Amino acid sequence: MDNTKVFSSPKLGSTLLKALKKGEEFPIISTSVGDSAGPIIHKVKSGNTLWKVANQYGVSVSELQKVNKLTSSEITVGQNLKIPQKYKIHKVVSGDTLWKISTKYRVTTSDLTKLNNLRTVTLKVGQKLKVPDYYYQVQLLGGEKGWIKKSQLQKKAQNRIVMGWKHNGSKENYTQQLKHPNLNVVSPRSYTLTDTGNYVSVSVDTKYIQAAHKQGKQVWQLIGNKFDPVLTGSVLGNTKKRQKLVSALRDSLVKTKSDGINVDFENIDPKNKKHFVLFIGELKKALKPHGIIVSVDVTRENDDPYWSKSLDRKALGKMADYIIIMGYDEHWGGSPVAGSVSSLPWIKEGTKLLMKEVPAHKIILAVPFYTREWETDLSTKKVKSHDRTMAEVNKIISTQKLKKVWDKKTQQNYVVYTSKGKKHQIWIEDKKSMKLRIDLVKQNHLGGAAAWYIGSETPDIWDVYHFNQ
Repeated sequence: MDNTKVFSSPKLGSTLLKALKKGEEFPIISTSVGDSAGPIIHKVKSGNTLWKVANQYGVSVSELQKVNKLTSSEITVGQNLKIPQKYKIHKVVSGDTLWKISTKYRVTTSDLTKLNNLRTVTLKVGQKLKVPDYYYQVQLLGGEKGWIKKSQLQKKAQNRIVMGWKHNGSKENYTQQLKHPNLNVVSPRSYTLTDTGNYVSVSVDTKYIQAAHKQGKQVWQLIGNKFDPVLTGSVLGNTKKRQKLVSALRDSLVKTKSDGINVDFENIDPKNKKHFVLFIGELKKALKPHGIIVSVDVTRENDDPYWSKSLDRKALGKMADYIIIMGYDEHWGGSPVAGSVSSLPWIKEGTKLLMKEVPAHKIILAVPFYTREWETDLSTKKVKSHDRTMAEVNKIISTQKLKKVWDKKTQQNYVVYTSKGKKHQIWIEDKKSMKLRIDLVKQNHLGGAAAWYIGSETPDIWDVYHFNQ
């Protein structure tokens, strides 16, 4: 089936939301909702035509005419039209019972009884039974939800990604990090864009890959662009250079038995917006035969032309397996204003914006395992910031004998103190703020969570990483 109609209620009594094309994927958010055992009747409203009604319910005009015994395409306001439904037919064989049949097709016995007007539970061999077609509710783009018949949809299982970037640690640290039971993907920085040779410098740690695989973790190698817009444009804007880069990455990923790649290209010149999409498309095409996953990091939408406007999130979402929204740096290092690295309302809005362009199951929410200590000079009003791990923040709290206060606006704990003419402020990342972000992943049916970076968290953080499939 090339196109599948998606409706806004299981009774199909309201307007068509959209038609899904073959191969499109959206997360299923509830199942077995809606009962096709009863007849569907459409009451003709002003402006309805037979074609509009047929299109609304995903049936043909001729089917509508036939079931309603219509000799023309004329219909009148207030007229009741019966909507034809297609059913699976089950032919009763020896040993069949209503319970057995309902279990086989995953429908209720009461719906089987109702649809077939059964007066008794006794079945006859050779008897033909209509099987009701239930519905899946799917999460479409832009927060819209739609209902689709189970028979028209192919369901695939998907486990949520819990990813951690590898940064700032020793070999001993990395070995320990691989033991986190909830972590299933690790991403070491193995590739860097360059302007010579194959346009990439390679430093893949094969022993780390083997250790990760031994612990049951996938490895998605990270490639960075040094935040250099000129270098990025010169490589991506040239077809031959791009092809050389793609081939070099493919060869290295296959050779090292890597499971995926994480493309972290930031600060791109807006004129290279299309080139970046081309690169991701070419990379995906080269890696698909090898089953290697392509993930792309994007900033939370903002007005900056280089850091945000140069990313065609919708096109990237079509090409890549996952889009990772970097849900931090609301107030960046060097910001002239003190504030949260990632307040909950800010990242909630960012996630909703991304869901307008990328299917929810392809989105991974990256959370900060770090925060910033803001230092304001009370005489000059100048602001400085220092990146702090969760353990460092706990040390500051105990040394200064501070008490955490819940900040309703950011949905985070907060501390403030003054020392030597300087005001210190910290919007804290902890178990409580992490749980709210994990809840956000669950509520929006996202593909998972990622963390910058593994090793900067306190051990209790992992207690909130529980995803029920």
